[in-house]
Amino acid sequence: MKLNGITLVKLAVGGLLVYFILEQVNIDQLIVIIQSADRASLFIAFFCWLGLSFLGAFRWALLAKAAKVPVNFLRSLQLLFIGFFFNNFMFGSTGGDVMRAYLVTQNLTENRWRAAISVIVDRVIGLFALLSIAFVVLIAFSLFDEEAFSQIPGIASVRKFLLISILAFVVLVCAYLSSRVRKALKLEVLVSKMPGQKTIPKIHDAISLYRNQLSSVLGAFLVSIPLQFLGIACFFFIAEAVGSSLSFRDQAIIFPLVQTASAVPIAPAGWGVGEQLYGWFFQRFGDSLAIGVAASIVFRILSQICFGVIGGIIWMLSSDRQAKK
Repeated sequence: MKLNGITLVKLAVGGLLVYFILEQVNIDQLIVIIQSADRASLFIAFFCWLGLSFLGAFRWALLAKAAKVPVNFLRSLQLLFIGFFFNNFMFGSTGGDVMRAYLVTQNLTENRWRAAISVIVDRVIGLFALLSIAFVVLIAFSLFDEEAFSQIPGIASVRKFLLISILAFVVLVCAYLSSRVRKALKLEVLVSKMPGQKTIPKIHDAISLYRNQLSSVLGAFLVSIPLQFLGIACFFFIAEAVGSSLSFRDQAIIFPLVQTASAVPIAPAGWGVGEQLYGWFFQRFGDSLAIGVAASIVFRILSQICFGVIGGIIWMLSSDRQAKK
């Protein structure tokens, strides 16, 4: 009952966000913008997202191997596409990760928690790389084009937020990985006294494993850099296709922030959240609300629905689904 209540609240939030953004734009204008999208740019965007998918599969396979989980590149790619399919039905833009974690643990007799945690580590590394790119671009922007930077409302606050977030994340991770800090905080003792002793130690063990696999973690981060640039490029070409005048630099700031916010599970597939934020950021960077919303919708059609259809076909034909019958 509690779960149903939470679900209804999230559905209501998503519906209100979609309604609110549609109240701010002319729907007929929005349809014309989307229908007039440049096909060549969309074609390039498709292959950018395809390249991102292959790199994403390679990154996860790398982390799974470090965790001694039997997930090769092809299996990783298969589950990644199935995740795209389920993203359309779950909350947030990373809902498919739940299905990936579930499927990868099936038929495993050991290391099941390590398999599930590898999905979370994969996502966290990806988001950290994405925000790092945005922060570096923001710093370069403020240093080399200070006048244009100062004219964007709220951009200095965004830079400060990113700095605090990245520093906090790095400090927490370094503290967790440090043997001295763990010993000083008596982390092992704290874990042993936490409620849920059937699961907490297993999660702790799965995460701690990566302390001794720093080369794999670093490799996953390095793979994430070109991966995330492909994601930014995908959105840049989509925005260009619907008539946006924003530069790649601008999109390298906007895309990471909006995608990170859209990952929060407060609306189905992140609908409404992305449209609100893309419209908001596009206006502040000198473009129109309608173009921002249109770019967001077309991006969803390509990355979620189009790739979701491919993932759905893979799911229908997969042994994972056959085993459930």
